[in-house]
Amino acid sequence: MYYKELKAPALIKLGRDILKNIDWILKDAHFYYSNKILITQEWLFEEYKEQLNVSEFSEILFVKGGEAAEAIELAGKINGLDALLFGFGGGSVIDQVKYIGERCDIPFITIPTTLSNDSLCSAVARLISGGRKRSYAVQPPLGILVDFGVVARSPKKLTLAGVADVISNHSAVKDWLLAHKNTGESIDDLALMLAKNAPEPLYKYKAADLESDAFFYDLASGLILSGMSMIMTGNSRGASGSEHLISHAIDEYFPEKSTIHGLQVGWAHLMIEKYCRKDLDEYEKLRRFFDAIGLTEIIDECVPWTEEEFQSLIPYAKTIRKRYTIFDTL
Repeated sequence: MYYKELKAPALIKLGRDILKNIDWILKDAHFYYSNKILITQEWLFEEYKEQLNVSEFSEILFVKGGEAAEAIELAGKINGLDALLFGFGGGSVIDQVKYIGERCDIPFITIPTTLSNDSLCSAVARLISGGRKRSYAVQPPLGILVDFGVVARSPKKLTLAGVADVISNHSAVKDWLLAHKNTGESIDDLALMLAKNAPEPLYKYKAADLESDAFFYDLASGLILSGMSMIMTGNSRGASGSEHLISHAIDEYFPEKSTIHGLQVGWAHLMIEKYCRKDLDEYEKLRRFFDAIGLTEIIDECVPWTEEEFQSLIPYAKTIRKRYTIFDTL
């Protein structure tokens, strides 16, 4: 019999007081390593050192975050160790740890301080190299630990960016199905299920719910399911379509007008439903949800693009990668 291997995280813990119980969680999961190395930013460690110092880390390394060169330098110091890495921080830190783990063939656990995107689980690291953001294929995490008390302290705009990133799966899935219909591109149905269902629990929430444990659980779950979909296919197809091409095009060609990834993706998702797919029912459903949860206000504040300018971004978006989307039908 034949089965498809899925490199799912061996350990996932979501809840309160995770940070001060890391050693107990590892012991309960039968994870034993000679060295446990924490990689984080110095200001984050200072803010959470009371909880983090409870754990028996053999070494604590500080990074600035985001740069491939810094990750490569750190990998040279870690390479060859029997170690378990812990990435504690936002996406820029976690992506560096993922990249280090890949280069050194060392397992790692992600501990996000914000739920702004699916970096906590995905098998892709986005790092700056030569002044531009690049994507690197990496191994998925061995474990994911999400402490609701930590992510609750994240700026609201980052949390809402995570919401928009998960919701945009619906746009990416439409592009995937369109590519299957028009070009014969293959679809992994399990990956499609994961990507398609990841956003569904979020639609019931409003702005008043953004600090509830139930909301953080469903947001973290959605981001993890999106990551699992990408792990399943070996690419980002189920969680990255035309809306992500717009965001990456802004980062690539207009860095001076670039902002938080999830907010760009959310704005692009709205514009694509309205102007490219011309699905006004879906557009209105999406807009009402964005209004209710507070995304509309944050996007208006942070995304410096007008509806009229959206059309001009499409030719740039089509140069980002060879991926069939709604843009190829225009």
